[in-house]
Amino acid sequence: MTIKNSTKSAPHICVIGAGPSGLAATKTLVEAGLDVTCFDGSPHIGGHWVIDNPTGRSSAYRSLRTNTTKKMSRFSDFELPEEWIEFPGFDQVREWLESYVDHFGIRRIIQLSAEVVKADPLPQGGWLITVRGADGTDRTEQFDALIAASGTYWDRKMPNWDGPFDGEIIHAQDYRSPEAVGVDGKHVTVLGIGNTGCELACELSRSSAASVCLSARSGAWILPKTVDGVPASESAPMTYPTDPVPDALMAMPEEQREAAVIAMASAAIKEKHNDRMKRFEELGLPNAPDHPFLKRPTISQDLMQCLEDGALIAKPDIERLDGEAVIFADGERVVADIIICATGYHLSYPYLAAEISDTSKDDLDLFCGIIPPDRRDLFYIGVSRPFGAFWPIAEVQAKFVAALLTEEYALPPQEEIDRRTVPTLNRPAITPGLYGLALREEMERGRNR
Repeated sequence: MTIKNSTKSAPHICVIGAGPSGLAATKTLVEAGLDVTCFDGSPHIGGHWVIDNPTGRSSAYRSLRTNTTKKMSRFSDFELPEEWIEFPGFDQVREWLESYVDHFGIRRIIQLSAEVVKADPLPQGGWLITVRGADGTDRTEQFDALIAASGTYWDRKMPNWDGPFDGEIIHAQDYRSPEAVGVDGKHVTVLGIGNTGCELACELSRSSAASVCLSARSGAWILPKTVDGVPASESAPMTYPTDPVPDALMAMPEEQREAAVIAMASAAIKEKHNDRMKRFEELGLPNAPDHPFLKRPTISQDLMQCLEDGALIAKPDIERLDGEAVIFADGERVVADIIICATGYHLSYPYLAAEISDTSKDDLDLFCGIIPPDRRDLFYIGVSRPFGAFWPIAEVQAKFVAALLTEEYALPPQEEIDRRTVPTLNRPAITPGLYGLALREEMERGRNR
C-alpha cells in the first residue's frame, strides 16, 4: 500500500527521527496529503531499536524485549505478527518497523545518514533546517513546520559522586550483554530500579559475575509482566488510545476523569500488589511511594526471585566512591569492579535553541502534550508518560497534528491554550484511552471552530 501526496502545494513538513514516533508521524502526515521529508542521522530505520546504532544513541541490549503486549503496542492499522511472542525482542521490533515503512510506501521520503544539526525559525514562520550528510557536508532546506520526533532515550544522565574509583563506570546505554561488559568474576553494582536497571541486574545475577548489587535511589512500584502466564495488562482498562471509555467517565470534565481513573487504578494496584511491595521492602528495597503513579511503575518479572535467591542484593543509594569500593547511604562499604548507571536520560533537542525548546527541567510544557503555547509550526511527537505503550500515543498525536496542518482543525484562543498548557512528563502517567478520547474531543471542538 503506497500513500500519495494529494498536491504539490501542500505544506512542506520536516520530521526529525526515523524511530517509531517519527515513522508514525511521517506515514500519518503523508496520508493526510502533506509534503513530508523525514531525516535521521542513522543509516538505519528504527531508532532506539537498532542495536549498536552508528549514531551512538541506541540504548538497546541483547535481551531487550517490549514491556507492553503486541495488542497494546500496535499501530491502529498495522498489527504486530500474531505468531510472534507476546513481548517481542528488539530485532523483531526493528523488523516490524521496516515492514511498516515498506507497507505504506514511505521509504522514499526518509533520508538516512542525514542528521539535523540545527533548526532556525524564520521570521515569517517556518524553519530553515541544516542537515549534515554522511560525508560531513552541511546543506539547508526550508520547511513550513517541524515535527520533533527524535526520541527521549539517548542523552544519558550520569550521577556525580565524591571520591576516587578504581573500577569502570558505564551508563546502561553502553550495556549490551554480560559478556560484552566483561563481568566474569567481577563485582557489579547496578544503580537504578526502573525497567532497565531491574532487567540488567537480573540478567547479571544469572551471569558469571562474582556478585551483583542493585542500588535504589528511591522506591518505586514494581509490577509483574505476567500473572500465571497471562500478561498483567490484560486486566487493565483503556490501555490503547481507541479503547472504549465508560459513559460515566466521558460525562466528566477531562481533569476530573483523569483524576478518577488514577485514583481507581492506584487503589486497585495497592490492593493487588501491596503484599508484593512489602516483600520487596523486606528484601532491602526502599519503600515505594504511596501513590503508584507518582513515578512510572517498574515492570519486572524476575526481580523478586533474584532477590529471594540471594543472587542479587538490594542496596540503598550510592553515597560516594572509595577506590575499589562503593559506600552506600547506610554507610556500608562494598567492593565493586563495575558500576552500571541505569539512571535515565535527559530530554534533549540539540538542534533547537534553548529559548525555543526549554528542557532544562527534563520536561516540556505543551498544549495537548504536543504543541508549545507560543508556536504554531513546531510539534513534539512521542514525548509522553503513558501507563502503556508509547507508539500508539505517537500515532494519535500525529493525527492531531495532521488535522491542524490540513486546516481540518482550528486551535482555541490563546488564553485557553495557555490555560491548558501543562508539563508533559513530570506528572502522573497518562491513561492511553483517556488521552485518545481527549484528543478526539479537542479535534471535534476544533472542527466546529
